[in-house]
Amino acid sequence: MEADILVEYVIKRDGRKVVFDKSKIVTAIEKAMKECGEVDNTLASRIACYIKNLDIETMGIEEIQDIVESKLMASNKKDVA
Repeated sequence: MEADILVEYVIKRDGRKVVFDKSKIVTAIEKAMKECGEVDNTLASRIACYIKNLDIETMGIEEIQDIVESKLMASNKKDVA
């Protein structure tokens, strides 16, 4: 049985390939929530975990941003998107 592929790397805007760090996604979402006066202690973490568990080894930062925006728009935190 083959192991699941998880997101391991992110391609930055400048083309660098870096190790995926889901805490960066959580931090960015939490900062956006704070700017909008929103609080949700689990939504940011759930979105980051969803991305980490996608069946793809490498993602571009734009793809990650699109997923974050889509997940926020599907939540009750549309204004954060």
